[in-house]
Amino acid sequence: MTDPIPLTTTELDPEWLAEIFRLNNIAPDAIEDIEWDIIGEGAGFMGDVIRLRPQLKNRESVDALILKLPTAGSNRKVGQSLGVYEREIRFYREFQQLMPVRTPRMIYAAMEESIPPERGLAIIQLMNRLPIGVLWPLFLLLNWLTSKITKRYALVIEDLGHLRPGDQVAGCSPQDAKIALSTMACMHATFLDNKLLTETPWIIPMELTIKLIQQVFRKALPKYLQQYGHTVSNSAQQTLQWMDRNGIELMTLLAEQPSTLNHGDFRLDNLFFDDANNEIILCDWQTLMSGPPGIDLAYFLSASITSEHENEIVELLDFYAQQLKSQGVEIDENALAWQYQAGMLLILLRVIPSEFQDLLILGTNRGHDLAITWLNRIFTRVEHFQLDRILAGPPKTK
Repeated sequence: MTDPIPLTTTELDPEWLAEIFRLNNIAPDAIEDIEWDIIGEGAGFMGDVIRLRPQLKNRESVDALILKLPTAGSNRKVGQSLGVYEREIRFYREFQQLMPVRTPRMIYAAMEESIPPERGLAIIQLMNRLPIGVLWPLFLLLNWLTSKITKRYALVIEDLGHLRPGDQVAGCSPQDAKIALSTMACMHATFLDNKLLTETPWIIPMELTIKLIQQVFRKALPKYLQQYGHTVSNSAQQTLQWMDRNGIELMTLLAEQPSTLNHGDFRLDNLFFDDANNEIILCDWQTLMSGPPGIDLAYFLSASITSEHENEIVELLDFYAQQLKSQGVEIDENALAWQYQAGMLLILLRVIPSEFQDLLILGTNRGHDLAITWLNRIFTRVEHFQLDRILAGPPKTK
């Protein structure tokens, strides 16, 4: 294809779109017009999700397609500097065919590449050796330099609008959670200790993100406490201060556990339920990383299970372990419980900066509600955690 990649929706050239539809077996000369609209506003903060509807001359109906473009404004700069758009394009080009779980069918994926992944990984490794106090100003500098050159990215996938979407704010039933956990376990078992993870330089290992995650949290924590400190319990505030002191040590312990492919954003807003087949389709692969399975596990359960089903967490953990076992992976239940608890604490380091920082704009009220609802669910669960026991590391297996 010789047509340029559109930068924004204002550059959705009819000829470019006709070529996209041709790739989906829709003859360009049959298209009379193309309607489009932005969907999922408030669910994603780094990109625009656009539904394309071709109007045919013979008035026959055809399936719509989904186009993903980087969002406009400052969020695009952050997303580009973090490599999220490039990572998702590479996932669909290089990794999707290896996945044992359902993901959206890719129709088209194109980008203007930045630096080679190997060089990007080397830069991250170098930054990780620097003192933590140096990382934030260096990250801001790199973010500023990256924003000076705008790259183009476009991903076209099948439309899943006919399926039931997940809703993180509303949460889900234990039955739906089990469908999601079964998918998660299948993916985790497939890539556990898989050499592909270390041979793929654009999949960043968790251990290389520890210092930056902690520093971003420290920048955001005072803003969160200033605005919401009066609304959270003393126990929650003590947990946050504990994470400020011990976050790096805790994440280091987690990173030492057996590693697998983590989706990185495994939550209901990125799931579509195919009720006819009792399975999910897993979307949005911008933040995949390698790390212990407890990261995805805690991330999903912390965001998806409401207080109404709080007493079913233990059963869901056991269900996930059984699903791993059915895939040939044995995991000690005490070690899994430790990963879950440590991972739950780690989510605090990610959710608070998503809302209380100066780089990323959540936009709609739903984005704010999502973050606050998520934090409240986490605070409820960690209230009875024995933090120092968690910091002592996972229990020794017999």
